Amino acid sequence: MLVDPMLDKPHPPASERVQMPTILLRTALLLMIFLLSGSALFSQPIQLDWNSTPDQTWTGADWNSNRLQDWEVQDGNLHCINSQKRDPVRTTILLTREAHPTQGSYALATEISSGWLAAPHEGSFGGILFGIGGAEIDPRIRSLVHDKPAADGGILAVIHPDGRVGFRDFTHGGGGGSWSIGGPLPANRGQLIPQQTRNGDGGEGPWLLRLKVIPDSESTFRALLTAHAKKDGTLISSAVLQKIPTNQVDGSFGLASHLGGKSGSNGWVIHSFGADGDGLVATDDQSLGPIYGVQYCLTRNKKGTHSWKLTAQLAPVSAPQVESCLLQILEDQQWNTISRGQFEPLSRVVRFRMSNWNAQRDRSFRVRLRYRNLQDQVENHDYSGIVRAEPVAGSGPIVVGLISCMKNFTGQLAWNSSSIWFPHQEVAEGVASHQPDLLCFAGDQIYEGDISRAEGGPPDKMLLDYHTKFLRWYRSFGELTRNTPCITIPDDHDVYHGNIWGAGGKRGRKEPGTTAQDSGGYKLAPRQVNAIHMTQTSHLPDPLIDGPVGEGYSVYSTRVEYAGISIAVLSDRQFKSAPRPSVPEGKVVNGWFTNPEFDPIDADLPGLHLLGDAQEKFLDRWALDWGYGAQWKFLLSQTPFSNVATLPPGKTGGITPSLPIVEAGGWPEGEVPVADCDSGGWPQSPRNEAIRLLRKARAFHLAGDQHLSSCIRYGVDEFRDGGIAFAGPAVANTWPRRWFPSTDGGGDKVSPHRGTGDYIDGFGNKMTVLAMGNPYRTGLQPSRLLDRGPGWGIVRIDNKQRLVTFESWPRWSRPGDDDASQYPGWPITVSQHSLDGRKAHAHLAAVQEMDGMTVISVTREGDGEADQGEALYGYRLKAGEVWQPPVYQSGRYHVVLGNPEQNRWKLIPVQIIP
Repeated sequence: MLVDPMLDKPHPPASERVQMPTILLRTALLLMIFLLSGSALFSQPIQLDWNSTPDQTWTGADWNSNRLQDWEVQDGNLHCINSQKRDPVRTTILLTREAHPTQGSYALATEISSGWLAAPHEGSFGGILFGIGGAEIDPRIRSLVHDKPAADGGILAVIHPDGRVGFRDFTHGGGGGSWSIGGPLPANRGQLIPQQTRNGDGGEGPWLLRLKVIPDSESTFRALLTAHAKKDGTLISSAVLQKIPTNQVDGSFGLASHLGGKSGSNGWVIHSFGADGDGLVATDDQSLGPIYGVQYCLTRNKKGTHSWKLTAQLAPVSAPQVESCLLQILEDQQWNTISRGQFEPLSRVVRFRMSNWNAQRDRSFRVRLRYRNLQDQVENHDYSGIVRAEPVAGSGPIVVGLISCMKNFTGQLAWNSSSIWFPHQEVAEGVASHQPDLLCFAGDQIYEGDISRAEGGPPDKMLLDYHTKFLRWYRSFGELTRNTPCITIPDDHDVYHGNIWGAGGKRGRKEPGTTAQDSGGYKLAPRQVNAIHMTQTSHLPDPLIDGPVGEGYSVYSTRVEYAGISIAVLSDRQFKSAPRPSVPEGKVVNGWFTNPEFDPIDADLPGLHLLGDAQEKFLDRWALDWGYGAQWKFLLSQTPFSNVATLPPGKTGGITPSLPIVEAGGWPEGEVPVADCDSGGWPQSPRNEAIRLLRKARAFHLAGDQHLSSCIRYGVDEFRDGGIAFAGPAVANTWPRRWFPSTDGGGDKVSPHRGTGDYIDGFGNKMTVLAMGNPYRTGLQPSRLLDRGPGWGIVRIDNKQRLVTFESWPRWSRPGDDDASQYPGWPITVSQHSLDGRKAHAHLAAVQEMDGMTVISVTREGDGEADQGEALYGYRLKAGEVWQPPVYQSGRYHVVLGNPEQNRWKLIPVQIIP
């Protein structure tokens, strides 16, 4: 006679059992776990099903699905729709309850069935994953557990296609490449745990699977697992696992589906789930969605008010069920609707715009999604934040946070922070500690193959894969973006490229002898790239160049006018020429010249593009326009316009991850500057033109991409004749670029640190290295994260003194602590005037503020058809400043003094410089 471990008494034979109606059976057995789990006084029960949920990909706010594209609600049930061997152990982890078994026992139950018609894969199982991590592990990490067993991965309590239950190990394993944990489950992983006792012959499903975890001793627990046939309540299988340590039964739990039917059929089907017991704790604040997060941006308009645009990122909900989406403001203790948005199904965003926003004070806002369920009830889901008042331009430094390159995993899998860098809490808290007025996310918000493999297609599934990864970004930085204006731009990995040369919007296609990536353009179709652009950039001001471009790709180049700062936002990838077809003699592979006889300096050929004509024209107009109260200007783009990296001679970038990390203060001798076409150092002539345009505005340049934090001064014709570029450190990376030149830098000394001074990069570009955040052995753990130069950047812009300070903060540093320090060589402070570093040929007559007119424009007359003259630069005078505008050659010069906000101008008499 089979013993039911839940009841600890004999189970009667089938002939003596009372049969129950099917509908009542499900309810009765789910309720049974609550009766068995102890006192209800302290319990935090939960019962979940999908009976009211429309058909959709999203499993609900209580769950985090790994991955979004692997689970789907169909006809009131949750289906795992992926049974591929290369995607083992799909999970959806419960967010709103967790186990604290030292407080008491707990019980979990689910109704489960096979979701396939074909024969099952060998080794298939489905059921419950429990004991994931513990209180010491961030619940956001715990919610990612899937695919491969590793430390803190928990225990699987599952049923097999024959109806037999068992416990499987999901704790021992690890490994994984530096990008993904994907691939079939190895034969020696996820095995049945030998120490368990199993009973029963099983039987046909559907089944009711029940798990109870009870104390076994003061420090160990016993897990009891049973399966009942749904049709009659028969106990058909059981398993007992004893003497389990506390750290293997606490933490998170959820549902799992491994394999399923052959021939591409589905995995397991979950009909309902319940949990109860004194050992459960409610964590409702961890719920996720249906609004995942928001980004917003404010920019001044010519009316003196602001345009406020906000993008809300939604879960993959059912579009027909979206009743409305509202943006509301709290006024006099009441929420008032000020804008309505439309749900865009492909990008899953809702966009809002307020054209005449008063930004003089902080305001509380919320986004309200009104969503209709299958019972025809409209549910309200809210997500709140604060739209900040615009800082007063002269009241103190404007603080800008610079964040880029969010890698979440770099190998040696463990389901804890020794291996999973997500959710980057140290960086989010570090940035927040500076109380930034503005955030700049400079690209690589996601990496396409990070943790889980990149999904190539079809397009809808690929975009769900993107949303799985972009959701991690929101879970890391959403608390910042809901309360702080931000500028976000995508880089190559965001659009599923290792490197990208957009070639003006060409579709990248594999050609004989080259990959689709190397051929130039985008591997993804316009609808996919455009959806990604919408998720990351649709909260920015409208684009100021024509688009779409090429074969239909959207653009986002624009300007933001905020707190006395004028910001140009560009894509330095979208229009860039592809090096392999452009320079065939260089035999370029993934941006590197493989022909040893070819000199990269010779790759500066006519007709090549970096920013492209449209963005250059836009940048020129922006450089000369000092309206909107602008006192400072900077450019945000993906990467610096120089190649700041070295390698051993003859090596290309692929060797970078395997190079030894040096000891603190160490220096590997013999390395040389390299020529990587992924950098902004190529093509050289367009690079120089971009720097000249920035020089017109006395603008500095913020970027990311390189992982290596750097601060350089550009040179075009001479060293130090350009402005400053600051590339912030990566949040986390697998590709620790480095700067270890073998020669000393030239020119006047700029720092006591080695590797600073004047250098020529691998393309022959001039640059002056001011500081470098090289990777080194910190002695801190985890070394695979902290020895690779991670962190964040901070920029402090002083509108009053016209000084800018660049700060590069290591990830382990805690600003405000006595021992907090930046990377060696930082902070760096420069003046606005120094950002045009050319030596003046002469100076024009002194100018100063006149009747509120403080903006100066300087133009040189042409001397014939060959010389049409040029607008040299613009500049806004500081309060009380008397300034002699510099000029750089002989000629006739016009100076205009103006107040662009009031459209008042005064032409100063022409000045002739011999």
